[in-house]
Amino acid sequence: MIFVLKLTGYFLLWTLYSFTMHRLAHIPHKKNFLHKIHMAHHRYNYGDSKWPPLADFFFWFGGWKESLDVWLTFTLPIVVLAFFDPKYALILFIFHYFYEIFLSRNVLDHNPNITGRITNIIPVGTFHLKHHKHYRCNYSFFITLWDYLFRTNDAHVLGAKRNRNTVTEAAGTYGKAEQAENGG
Repeated sequence: MIFVLKLTGYFLLWTLYSFTMHRLAHIPHKKNFLHKIHMAHHRYNYGDSKWPPLADFFFWFGGWKESLDVWLTFTLPIVVLAFFDPKYALILFIFHYFYEIFLSRNVLDHNPNITGRITNIIPVGTFHLKHHKHYRCNYSFFITLWDYLFRTNDAHVLGAKRNRNTVTEAAGTYGKAEQAENGG
């Protein structure tokens, strides 16, 4: 039981950290290094490939900005945890590795075909694509808890009733709002 509680606690801390880093990365300021590297993620074309590029297996995600974004947002806290509680860090790292390599791109995160109630719990599909269309909402990864707790979920921020079926067009609008906002 202690094992499950500790793992759950570390998972929640890890997801809170990634949520916070993601929110910070969306503060458009010329001195915000996180913003500069994260915008590469929003400009990236995920295409239709179902198999990850070979470089992904070595934690290289298309370029130095995209890779650094993943390393700072997800990998760094696991490395820090490894110094204090390596068993749990290893479990989180295996989850992180599997998710980043095989599931994150257009399989789950950027898949417009994932709609409905599941996206109220797991921030994939249209939940994440809404973030790409309206960058002021839906910052969570892995669980939507933090967006609901901090009132950054799309229903609250956009002031509209959640209707995930209407955002399938977001699949082709990665970063349009950010580019317009930042003069890009």
